[in-house]
Amino acid sequence: MSLPCQRLADIIGGQVITSTPVCVVQSLRNIDATILGRRTRSPLALPFALSFENNIGGKTLNLGETVILQSEINRFMTALRRRGITITAVHNHWLFDNPRLMYMHWEDVGDPVAFAEDSYDAAREAGLLK
Repeated sequence: MSLPCQRLADIIGGQVITSTPVCVVQSLRNIDATILGRRTRSPLALPFALSFENNIGGKTLNLGETVILQSEINRFMTALRRRGITITAVHNHWLFDNPRLMYMHWEDVGDPVAFAEDSYDAAREAGLLK
């Protein structure tokens, strides 16, 4: 991908997880959570993550995933849809978590900067990120 992955990480206030073969950027949600009674700060449990790949003519396959509380789902889904982004899944990952951690996935093909900005702006609008 010709666009520097760090620029996309900066948009969400996160870090580059990997830049090849796929650019993956991530920040962690600030949720006080436990799994099996143990506090977790794992990036597997608390991600706000985006990936960008297959840049053809400036358009990439853009994917997003975040941990989300049940009370945040409708607000975030509405904010993403308002920006023309397709939501592909809402589900759980863990058993015995507290609070109940859900995960939302979204996608598009297009400008990676616009996707990062739209994803971040939707998350801020819904109260997921500051």
